[in-house]
Amino acid sequence: MKRKILVLAIVVALSMLFATSLFAADITLIIDGVRQNPAVAPIVDNGVTLVPLRLISETLGADVDWDGGKQQATITTAGYTVVFTIDSQSYTVNGASKTLTSPAKLSGNSTMVPIRAFAESIGATVDYNAAANVAAIDYFTTMAGDLKVNGSTTLQPIAQTAADKLMSINSKLSITVAGGGSGTGIKDAAAGTVNIGMSSRELTADELKELNAYAVANDGIAIIVHPDNPVTNLSVEEASKLFLGETRNWADVGGATGPVMVMTRETGSGTRATLEEMILNKESVVETATPFTSSTLIKQAVARDKNAIGFDSIGFVDNTVKAVGLGGVSANASTVIGGSYAMGRQLFCCTKGRPTGLAAMYIDYLKSADCQENIVVNEGYVKLR
Repeated sequence: MKRKILVLAIVVALSMLFATSLFAADITLIIDGVRQNPAVAPIVDNGVTLVPLRLISETLGADVDWDGGKQQATITTAGYTVVFTIDSQSYTVNGASKTLTSPAKLSGNSTMVPIRAFAESIGATVDYNAAANVAAIDYFTTMAGDLKVNGSTTLQPIAQTAADKLMSINSKLSITVAGGGSGTGIKDAAAGTVNIGMSSRELTADELKELNAYAVANDGIAIIVHPDNPVTNLSVEEASKLFLGETRNWADVGGATGPVMVMTRETGSGTRATLEEMILNKESVVETATPFTSSTLIKQAVARDKNAIGFDSIGFVDNTVKAVGLGGVSANASTVIGGSYAMGRQLFCCTKGRPTGLAAMYIDYLKSADCQENIVVNEGYVKLR
């Protein structure tokens, strides 16, 4: 009898252990119609599917911050901040406490979070097909309504291509993207006449009192000259003197004899403001410089004049102009990311207060892995991650 009781106790204990144990699941994960291939397989805990946090976050455009001391992951999208603590059934969404059926777990070096809790926290929908073992998240494919975006012409190609992609997969979505310069985008976002303003410069402390800013791409400002100009590199001091009008002949910096024709962006341009901040010691470009109201126009002007010098985003540089090195460093993705290029910068979207709805989802898409890899990079800019 004692032996039977002992065997029964062992069986019950093993059954309970199995019922509450974690196990890898052969689950297909699909996000916005695209099958994902996570390096770490989803797991199941008490019937709840947990997925790798970093994969799902970056796919949906979120930033992840890990606090090892607190064993806590903070996931931030444009509209939401979600905090999971390992092995805790409590989590927060924008500061409000909620309860989980199954807590976040560590699997090797990966943080695994309950797929439904996370997705629904940021406004996505989840459909689990138990028969097919398929978990599908829909977020960017649920967008509908009207959205207005304007501002930086530097950021405009990314914003427009992203809008076109989103409208192609959402028949009830309309996104209008216009230029006008960073100053216009910031002003209109603050006034509420657009949902999102674009800026190619950092917002000031005063502007950030009423606006939220979100970095959506990295960029570098290239100094551009005509392809026939023999100058291939300028020191920061030489470039500064050219744009300030102190050096007036190309022969003084190793070029052919000829007058230096300075081309600039208009007052209010984020690209101009960044150049003046970074290499002109906050002084203004020489008054005699010819101003242009877009990245495309200044590039075209330099391409027409053998004595011209201008500046533009590396995303606009093509074979019609030549980008010269600055301090011996070329303007490209690796030097911008590495920090060796003197005029690296970030491009921003700004909203009046923290965005909600379509505005938040659009910014999330700009930061998503799909947009960063397939739009930001393809347009000639530098991805965030």
